[in-house]
Amino acid sequence: MKQLKALFFLVGLTLAGCAAPQGPVSIRPGLGSEADLDAIRPPSGATYNFILTNDAAPVPATMSITSRKRGGNRYTYTGQMVLTLPEAENLEEITALISEALGKTTVRARGNQLFIPVGLTTDNRFRSSRSNITSDVTRYAPHDCFGVIGTCQYRAIDRLGHVAALVTETTEKDGVWRSKTKLDPTAKNLGLVNETRRAIYSIDKNAVLIDMVVTRGSGAQRTRFAIRRK
Repeated sequence: MKQLKALFFLVGLTLAGCAAPQGPVSIRPGLGSEADLDAIRPPSGATYNFILTNDAAPVPATMSITSRKRGGNRYTYTGQMVLTLPEAENLEEITALISEALGKTTVRARGNQLFIPVGLTTDNRFRSSRSNITSDVTRYAPHDCFGVIGTCQYRAIDRLGHVAALVTETTEKDGVWRSKTKLDPTAKNLGLVNETRRAIYSIDKNAVLIDMVVTRGSGAQRTRFAIRRK
């Protein structure tokens, strides 16, 4: 979900000033690290609905994903994101821009809304190995570090094969998880900007996300986006 801000920023360039800034998002506590996450077996066919906000471009957005067990501890969560725009006269232009930026050809427009297919492949702990949520397809090897206490290293690989080696430090207290992700200093990440990403989030009894707030950068360059379960 790390490309979420890019999508909202793109729409925001066209719709700047059309909506009021979003307020703070609280994190509702959930499952803690004392639980045996490896023993979790999420249900197949469960639907999860979220509200998404971004400080840089406050365009109302929702996301709905449905789980499917694919065998072993492999799951997929697929659905769509819906962006509701305050104006509809330039919707075709916005649709074309988003389709080009995200490498998608299936972005649909109806009325003043955009419909964008989303999905991710995870294990039983909701650690993602593949995602196209708000971005072109990104793979994570062996998986991302969602809900992993301590230090966790992984690689993010885009559709063109470009690799970023990352390291995440995660703690948890009273059902609220906090993580900090940056480029792995022990790996070669030539030409990549080392931007720190901080996340605060919670998970339910099936290790699926409840709420999350992600902050990037600092000072005038600070951006924030949030995902909240309905």
